Parts: sequence; C-alpha cells; structure tokens
Amino acid sequence: MSIDLFKIRSRMPSYNPNSNVNDRARWLPSSNGTYSASSALASLRTPHPFVPWFKLVWFSQNIPRMSFILWVAIRGRLSTWDCIHKYDPMAVTTCVLCNTHPESHAHLFFECLFSRAIWTQLMNICGSPWNGLCWNAFID
Repeated sequence: MSIDLFKIRSRMPSYNPNSNVNDRARWLPSSNGTYSASSALASLRTPHPFVPWFKLVWFSQNIPRMSFILWVAIRGRLSTWDCIHKYDPMAVTTCVLCNTHPESHAHLFFECLFSRAIWTQLMNICGSPWNGLCWNAFID
C-alpha cells in the first residue's frame, strides 16, 4: 500500500461488514433514510434569506399571475423604460401613461398621475383615504 493510501485508510473509521444482514440503500439527505421527492428537492435547493415582502406577494388567496408580476416588480425586473434604456441608450424613457416623466417602477405604480388617480379611486371605494405611498414604503 502506498503512503498516501495508508494515510487515507488510517483516517477512515474501521468498518466490519456483517454478512448475516442484507444490504440496504439509505438516502442520506432524509432524516429517516428513505427517499422522497421533497427530500430530494430540499437537498438541491439553496436556502435564501427571508424577505419582508414575502407575504405581500405569496399569500394564500393570491392570484398567481398577479403575484408573479408583483414579485418581478419588487425585484426591479419589469421591462420599464429605465431598465431598457440601460441596454438601449436610444430608447425613449418617457412614461407611456402620462407622457411627462421618465418611466420607472416607482413612477409606474405610484408617482404617475394616471396611477395616482387609480389608487385614489380604489382607496375611496375601500373607504380609506389615499395617503400617497411611495414604492419603497409599499414594499416595506
């Protein structure tokens, strides 16, 4: 045996197989040794830190399409003109709803005159005054 193999063997715990017992496959990622799809998925996933807006997006009565759009918006990944302008400097960045200000996530959802009018009417229907939230306050 070479010196390297000897070092490796000396660090391994001694194992004496029992020929009277049948071999059994054991799934190590599972606590009970049994394979399940959920334990396989858990072993492949990397844990992500908790985000404070999780329940705002993924609540039990959510509409998946709306939750997805809100999730993309919160992550700043909607194709607003300010994002497109980063890749295409010739792109027009003016908001398509008001044609006066540059379009961004914050402007599109809260700062645009069109969006403000919708929020005001919606809050009036709910019986609550619209206090003019900003994008960051909405997420927090």
